[in-house]
Amino acid sequence: MHHNVARRRRAASALVVSLSALAAASLAAAPAGTAQAAPAKNASHGSRPWDRYNFSPSSRTVRPVAVFSTTGTVGDPSAVLKGRKTTLTGAGSSVTLDFGKEIGGLTTLHFARSSGTAKVGLAFNESSEYVGTTSDASTGGPRSRDGALIADVDGATAYTTPARYLRGGFRYLTVFLAEGERVDLDGVSLYFTAAPEMKDPAKYANYFYSSDDLLNRIWYAGAYTVQLNTISPKTGRIWEAPAALWDNTGAVGSGDTILVDGAKRDRTVWPGDLGIEIPAAYAAFDDTESARNALTTVYDHQHDTGELPYAGPELNKYGSDTYHLWTLAASWDYYRYTGDRRWLSGVWDRYAKAVDYSTAKLSSKGLLSITGTSDSVRILAKGENLIANVLLWRVLDKGAELAKVQGDTALAKSYADRAGALRTAIDANLWDETAGAYRFYPDSAIHPQDGDALAVWYGLADTAKARCISTSLKGNWNEITSTAPENKGNPGVFSGSMEVNAHFAAGGRAADQTGVDLIRRQWGYMLNHPQGTGSTFWESFRNPSDGCVFCSTYVSLAHAWATGPTPALTFSVLGLNPSGVGGRSFDFVPHTADLTFAQGRITTPLGAVEASWKVAKGRYQARLSAPRGAEGRAGVPTFGVRTKVRVDGRLVWDGTRARARGVHADGEYVYVEGLRGDHTITGDRA
Repeated sequence: MHHNVARRRRAASALVVSLSALAAASLAAAPAGTAQAAPAKNASHGSRPWDRYNFSPSSRTVRPVAVFSTTGTVGDPSAVLKGRKTTLTGAGSSVTLDFGKEIGGLTTLHFARSSGTAKVGLAFNESSEYVGTTSDASTGGPRSRDGALIADVDGATAYTTPARYLRGGFRYLTVFLAEGERVDLDGVSLYFTAAPEMKDPAKYANYFYSSDDLLNRIWYAGAYTVQLNTISPKTGRIWEAPAALWDNTGAVGSGDTILVDGAKRDRTVWPGDLGIEIPAAYAAFDDTESARNALTTVYDHQHDTGELPYAGPELNKYGSDTYHLWTLAASWDYYRYTGDRRWLSGVWDRYAKAVDYSTAKLSSKGLLSITGTSDSVRILAKGENLIANVLLWRVLDKGAELAKVQGDTALAKSYADRAGALRTAIDANLWDETAGAYRFYPDSAIHPQDGDALAVWYGLADTAKARCISTSLKGNWNEITSTAPENKGNPGVFSGSMEVNAHFAAGGRAADQTGVDLIRRQWGYMLNHPQGTGSTFWESFRNPSDGCVFCSTYVSLAHAWATGPTPALTFSVLGLNPSGVGGRSFDFVPHTADLTFAQGRITTPLGAVEASWKVAKGRYQARLSAPRGAEGRAGVPTFGVRTKVRVDGRLVWDGTRARARGVHADGEYVYVEGLRGDHTITGDRA
């Protein structure tokens, strides 16, 4: 179960040399006067209108774009941005450089000269609130700050961060004179280490673009957050924490790229986060390799009892029934996007053993009664918890399909039967008709954001219940965010990502509008907050009435469990969603809300599916382009009126009945089945 420590350390040492060399080379190779422009205003990524929202750098060499602040005696502070000399005179003098967005990697400083020997400090901060001469906390343990790196400067010299001090997430770099009389700093750059398998980090496989500027910004900020959480498995957090500073040479999984839970920290596979990360990484990048490696890592650390870890190496934590189930639920997401039968066969026995581990805990009521109580933001009480039961239902329901793929029809039937029985038990023991939502536990007065949202998103709740839950969840909002009653009414970030997707899954114009409104409200707040990174989404935050936003330097401000809007905007608002396995079928069913147009792309193993729609003066127009072999279902919204639908000019629905095969309606959409290739689709009032 445990890695060979000596082998791991040798691999880490090799990485120190290679990454440090690359970082030093990046400063020397780039033109001295080049500055990285703010991504939202930068058209350098290309001429397509959505490219201006892309936060990812086209080059692995990234430079600061502004001076945030200075202390002491600093001569010409902004000169270093242009490759000229910025002078620090006297111990304590500092310049804080702003990269304009969250970044991560290895930093290189170049000094033109010094007055004798000097010591220069480097401190890294995500939020402007914590800028200073000590770095944010990323290691855990008793200390609240990580301290600062110290570079020895004696004349003209360059300093590159050693690989163990790779800083995975920060926006602000404070360079300060710790000892000495004077140094002339004339170069600062960063070698960007996220998404190690992408040749060009800014070249996404997919895109999203709509009539709403804020939603576009949010889609790309979510994508960028996931990208920063995609790392080399050899650059994770060492655990236990070192006595001083930090160490990011930990071996945290298999392969060459992996999804972890935070750019700054923990840089570790956490299965709960994968429930949001895997759909987001697929929606933005068609990155399923990082997902596979993360899941494989978790399965490789399964206990003989069948229990899967709460967190992967190097943390190697156990004791969570919910996170155990998140691994199994996320396995379906990976398989759905890839159709990777070889991988499925390789983990199948472990999947089945993990299912048995959970079903052995069913109570006399037919509900899962948890005993492993660790979870996302709190310790759960033992007992028949809602989200654990929703997750188990999902695992059994989709496990039945996976068992069919494995050719085990008996197990498939068993899983399906048990999923049905569990659904009945959940409705009988946890549904609160008066509140229009499920209870946290059978005897609880709390109706939780996470479990209720997941019940809708994953399809456990029927349509009537789902729409009641959507209304109930909206009742928990305040002026800036959704809240989680199960977490003392704090803002829901991980659970909020579930809620966003739940509103669209509930369906209907009211729920669709609620989903879009929540994205604007909560994710717009995070993206535009003056103390945020302006480019990534957060692990958690507090209501303003608490007197602080983050309340700790340990909070991660680039946390992929907060990226739920990215897949929601692609899969639901644009409406492109893989519906079969391995890209063989897809849906194009837009949830238009109050938008006037949207366009974008998903990439499947069969190729790219691209679509666009617009609504003007009561008319719906859409275009669809799909690869050979892929079959699609298009949904034309009726907006509550009788609608004529044409495909490539041919009338297929006359407002009341089908005029072609594979066409039907449910009152909200007219569906056209069996579409292949390229099509133009229109909907007009009948």
